[in-house]
Amino acid sequence: MRVIMFGLTFLKQKMNKRKILIIILLILLVALVIWLLPLKSQPKVDCNSRTENVSLSFINYEEEALPLLIGDKASQLINHSAYKLSYNKDYKVPNWVFYELLREELNGEAERSNKFRPDPFISSLESASLKDYQKSGYDRGHIAPAADFNWNSEAKDESFFLSNMCPQTPSFNRGIWKRLEEQVRDWAARDSAICVVAGPVLPFSAIEEYQSIGTGRVIVPKLFYKVILSAFRNKPCMIGFVMPNDNTIDNLQSFAVSIDSIESLTQIDFFSILPDTLENKLESSFDLNDWF
Repeated sequence: MRVIMFGLTFLKQKMNKRKILIIILLILLVALVIWLLPLKSQPKVDCNSRTENVSLSFINYEEEALPLLIGDKASQLINHSAYKLSYNKDYKVPNWVFYELLREELNGEAERSNKFRPDPFISSLESASLKDYQKSGYDRGHIAPAADFNWNSEAKDESFFLSNMCPQTPSFNRGIWKRLEEQVRDWAARDSAICVVAGPVLPFSAIEEYQSIGTGRVIVPKLFYKVILSAFRNKPCMIGFVMPNDNTIDNLQSFAVSIDSIESLTQIDFFSILPDTLENKLESSFDLNDWF
């Protein structure tokens, strides 16, 4: 009888331990489910699917965000101290000029040298000359404006290389183009930093329809473009402008266009370093309220 009682007691203790073990395992399982539930239910954030609160500060824009030519245009990549450009020896003007403009660079006092001259990185046979512009009726129009480099004398002086120039009508160069340059500096002051790409819209065919100046046959562009990326706002945004090389009294807003339209017009891919979905969103449309 005692043996039976002992056996029952042992069996009861063993079952109690088993129950306790099962209860502990259940508690651990419930705790694990509770811990995993918020992770599972929290929506996945795709920074490419929207523009709000996306950080693009990881990009080295001056090295990684240069425009890419689509097609077989002549191009010589030139690095100056404050801007980079793609030079087209066939037309003796730039395909594009790229630079980043920071808020703290706006208050410099470097003097304007007005030392217009050929770019030392370009062969004299492939460069425009001062004589090409003399008595042509056209200004030596900056693509990257000298006033954007007030922070450094060398940088400002380099902006006078002819590789950074295009023949522009005086009314355009000193009118709407200058107003856009001033507006760009206002945007840099507001947003802390912006990236700027600008240049002429160059032909792919029917070159005979374009005027040229001088013995060097420097092409006179009919249109100019400018692309601006504000990457450091909570809501990154882009805007483009296409303007005729002529006098106009219209406001800047009337020349605003999407980046996609400029890419189609110029066959240049801008800011391909951006995540694809974000790039497509920023380049397909623009909101004037983000800029004006």
